Amino acid sequence: MRVWTKVLVWTGVGLLGLIAALFIIGPALFASVAYPLPQEYQEALSRESQVYGISPNFLAGLIFVESRWNPNAHSSAAAGGLTQFIPSTARAVAKRLGVEPFEPNDLKKNPNLAIKFGAYYISDGIKRYGGDKRKALIAYNGGGGAVVGYEKGYPFKGTLAYANKVLATETMYDQIYGEWWKRTDSSELTIKPQHPVDLLTTISLGDFWRNLLFNRDIPTGETETTNSPDFSTFWNNILGK
Repeated sequence: MRVWTKVLVWTGVGLLGLIAALFIIGPALFASVAYPLPQEYQEALSRESQVYGISPNFLAGLIFVESRWNPNAHSSAAAGGLTQFIPSTARAVAKRLGVEPFEPNDLKKNPNLAIKFGAYYISDGIKRYGGDKRKALIAYNGGGGAVVGYEKGYPFKGTLAYANKVLATETMYDQIYGEWWKRTDSSELTIKPQHPVDLLTTISLGDFWRNLLFNRDIPTGETETTNSPDFSTFWNNILGK
């Protein structure tokens, strides 16, 4: 009986040690899996963000929350593409940018165009709200009425959670990749995360796990997506499935 007790105790100690080690080194090892920066979109991210005066990591955070980098993402509100535009908004943006001919489904067929639309639209919102990224994100997700509620101290919880999620994800991209768009002179970017040893000193462990585990839901609103994050996707990416 005592032997089994010792086995159980040491097994428990071993599991606790494994969990502690995973907590500490997990973000450094799996950061790019948890927060990917797909190579096929890096050039468009860098270009369009700089054209419209926003951080590429901010736009990456928005896309991550909206669609998890799935160009075919769609919502119950008929929003589609990487940056999740409903048809009426997509047509309005296309008209402003002089993109013609245009159909909303083009944003799924052409992810780089979706990135351009997202960069323009969120940049326009930031300017409209005096440089306030949180208000611009609230409007992106819930419209101008949601911003009014936020300003009056009665925010729609969903839209505020969405805005905070994007901002938190931008921070993760900052910590994992840094100013990646400045680290190459090549026309074709092949950015990778910082070295795991460097990540151990730059990434916030608490923020990483909190954002990954406890701030996962995408609130309802104009840009709701059916591609809510789940742990199966995370582990499948790690295991290469």
